[in-house]
Amino acid sequence: MLRLSKEQQGYQARLQLASLKPNLSLTSNLPGYTRSINSITQPDGSLKFQTQSQAYSTLGITASQAIPLSGGRLSLVSGLNRIDLFDPARTTNWSSNLFILSYSQPLLQYNELKNLRPNVLPTQILNTAQNRKRQQQLKQQITALILDYVLTSTQIENARNQITEQPKTNSRAKNIMQAGKLLQEDIDLLQLELKRAKNSVQNMGQSLETLAAQLVYHLGADVNLAEIKGLDIAKWSRPSIDRDSLLALAQSDPTGLQNTQAILLAQQDVDRQRQNSGLSASFDVSFGYNQRADDLGSIYQNPLDRQMGTISVSVPILDGGRAKYNQLLAQNSFETAKLQKQIAEQTINQQVENILRQYAQIENNIILAKGSLTIAKQRANRYKNLFEAGKITIDQYLQAVNYYQGIEFDLQSAYVNFWKLKYSYQF
Repeated sequence: MLRLSKEQQGYQARLQLASLKPNLSLTSNLPGYTRSINSITQPDGSLKFQTQSQAYSTLGITASQAIPLSGGRLSLVSGLNRIDLFDPARTTNWSSNLFILSYSQPLLQYNELKNLRPNVLPTQILNTAQNRKRQQQLKQQITALILDYVLTSTQIENARNQITEQPKTNSRAKNIMQAGKLLQEDIDLLQLELKRAKNSVQNMGQSLETLAAQLVYHLGADVNLAEIKGLDIAKWSRPSIDRDSLLALAQSDPTGLQNTQAILLAQQDVDRQRQNSGLSASFDVSFGYNQRADDLGSIYQNPLDRQMGTISVSVPILDGGRAKYNQLLAQNSFETAKLQKQIAEQTINQQVENILRQYAQIENNIILAKGSLTIAKQRANRYKNLFEAGKITIDQYLQAVNYYQGIEFDLQSAYVNFWKLKYSYQF
């Protein structure tokens, strides 16, 4: 899809520039038959109705070239025509345009051709930036899937380890109960905790299968899921993020290029409306040779020259305010484009500040979780021993275990959130 979109944009740019290239066309009209009854006034004043039938055939070739500097067009035409009359007698006539060289030049009007090529280049640069952004968005989507897959796999592995240790704790808890230091309800609570852990593993397993299917969809059936599962993102070197690097990244985003181009096009539209709203004129001149003959062999003998020059002028008198309001609309669009660029720049600064705050918060979460994890783990092991010795209640033991599990999850999530944020900049 990305490749086809890029190709389509390239075709559109070439299509726009095609109007600047020479154009050559061959046209023909096979015999077009017409029949009519005409009234002819006789010398005595009476009318005679005469049937007239004729066929008209043409063959011509036309070459033209736009002149971007002036906005005019240079054309070269050559053609051959045949006229067949059938009534009252059959006759054939030929006419030809050996060549007619003509030039048409708009006067006092906006030159669209002059700005065509300069407008296409920024569009190509913008399209390239947009394609690059779409590719980056796809990579971000896949990266997020990989990070979620790693996080879910780690959570499942930790939960399974806890499930493996749980039967030993249950066995010791039964001995404590038989010694009269533990209630049956506490044993039941441990069993429920084991079932909850198994159910959690089952739910996370379904999520892991969904993530695996999405990774296979994006990366292909030969993707190494075991390798992805084994990624240790805690050991990845986290780069430092500063305001300048984020601003530089934001300035390369196609949104800025798009706003700049919108201002350029809006300014051109203002100039267009101003120039096209008043007096308009065009200058046309042509020179060539043509001839008429009764037979094809004589059609190109002794051709006669032909010249033509005209200046057409159009002066608006009453237009209902169309020109005025077109200029006002164009000026309004220009002012809007400038404001949109200013708003976009302010929004980028806000987004940069927001990203920096998110990074700072994630780093604080990582530091806090890492500092708490060792203590929480030691506390959970100590409470386990105290519980098995019958010195604390099951509520205290489960609270210590759940607290350790929560800290462990917070640390894993913080690592994942850091890299998700790193690969999810959208300006």
